[in-house]
Amino acid sequence: MGIITLSYIINILVAGTMGTLLFFYLGSRITTVFGENTASRQILSCLYLSIAMLSTVAMVDQRYFMGIAAVLFPMQIIYKLMTLIAVKDKKNPVPYANLAISIVHAISMWNIVAMGGLG
Repeated sequence: MGIITLSYIINILVAGTMGTLLFFYLGSRITTVFGENTASRQILSCLYLSIAMLSTVAMVDQRYFMGIAAVLFPMQIIYKLMTLIAVKDKKNPVPYANLAISIVHAISMWNIVAMGGLG
């Protein structure tokens, strides 16, 4: 399995699960980590679900495989790394999970560039 495929699978599993849990207010741990159900939490759930949907499209239709990765992964890397600065609670697990996912996506982007997938 290629690293780009792994990035998409991570997006589908992690963003899909988190987006669903946030969207439908499922799990007390979700409230502990993400706070009470607010408009901003619902917006975040929509972002997560969008990431999962686009990743699914890329996996199902290979015509979009590289194009979606070229836009989606850099956006995710940037916003996920920004959470390391933005989230002041150093016990919150989200920024650390985001860092791990960012590393995988950065390796995927390195491979896309190396394959000439952006030009």
